[in-house]
Amino acid sequence: MTSLIAWLDASSEDQRRMREIVNLFSERESRDELGIGQVRDALSDALWPGTSTLFTRARYFLFIPWCFRAAAEARNDVDKAAALADRNERVLITALKAAKETDGVIGGTVGMAVKNLPSALYWGGMRTHGILNDPTLSRDDTIAAEVDRVHTRRPVAVQYEDEVASTWHDGGFHPTLPVAPEGFPTELPDGFRMRQSESAWLRDRMLASSPDTMLEYALQHRPDKESEFPWTDTVLKGADGERARVLDDARRFSTLMNSASLVYNLLLAEAYEREGFDRVENPVDDYRERLDRWAETPNLAHDIASWDRADFWSRVLQRNPNVNMRSRRFIDEWLDLIANTDLSALAVDSSIRAFIGRREREHKRSQARLTNKRLLQAWLGSSGSRPLVYRWTQMRPIIHDIHDGLERIDA
Repeated sequence: MTSLIAWLDASSEDQRRMREIVNLFSERESRDELGIGQVRDALSDALWPGTSTLFTRARYFLFIPWCFRAAAEARNDVDKAAALADRNERVLITALKAAKETDGVIGGTVGMAVKNLPSALYWGGMRTHGILNDPTLSRDDTIAAEVDRVHTRRPVAVQYEDEVASTWHDGGFHPTLPVAPEGFPTELPDGFRMRQSESAWLRDRMLASSPDTMLEYALQHRPDKESEFPWTDTVLKGADGERARVLDDARRFSTLMNSASLVYNLLLAEAYEREGFDRVENPVDDYRERLDRWAETPNLAHDIASWDRADFWSRVLQRNPNVNMRSRRFIDEWLDLIANTDLSALAVDSSIRAFIGRREREHKRSQARLTNKRLLQAWLGSSGSRPLVYRWTQMRPIIHDIHDGLERIDA
């Protein structure tokens, strides 16, 4: 069932503000209105391995192990330790808010009632970056390993020359995990601010797991503070080799496939106005203007004509060999279409419009807005219409957290 947010007796200004708030959620990059998400995610993984659009701040990579470790140290029963680890993650919300953190607090709005805990969101990244001792460990396995590490009797370590051999189990996390600050998780005065030792440790884990990627480059060269796209960042432009080629593929794919999204939203806007729906103001004019601006993108024709799509698909399929064949066909056919079309006339080209309409029906079937009036009425003025940024919005603060910590002098 599709949710519908409605309001009664509200001024037009109140309605406008509500639409803007809802669009913050509806325009997450995870939206995949035309079925290109597998390619987007493959390019994102190639640029930023071990990441997600659900990430917020870098120190969560440390908070989560600390929550588990503190629980294991306080409880020698696995089930009780698991329950305490869960509670520690929730208590962390209060500690972060007490530290005056406002950006990136998972559960910052709902508090301890949050459903998706940080560990659920970051676990895949912890696997990739070697924060877990074994990438196959589940959260249940990890708390059990931590309890075993703390509470099971082991033989005394034996000295061998300059090394200490020990049969102690190392637990669920990397043996060099930095120590949690005193008072954690109930007290966290530094909030998301990382100590230099923490930043260096996390950077080293990420560097080891992301050779020759843009993540490696960004960890070695601090990016701009506010760049909108990774390819417009003045620092990341300095990257070379394979990671630069991946970034160029990502830029072209974002730019060229954005035209398909804009045409799709124009068709929605026209259908929306024809049905007499009016919560969204002048959507047709808006999307015609956006398509006009897209057609004026510098070097657009060159990007279309010079793109080595065989290399592009090779990189994508290396990351995900199971890309849906219908999606691949749609992308190739769209790129062929715009290569042989007046780019300034996409809004009125009948073959372009028909092609996008068919694609929506093929991809969404009964959920296609162009043929489902109920879903069309619920349209908020934008369905995946922004250019792809490949998690850059989420990665930028994480990378800056690490660089900030590296420049900090530990107390």
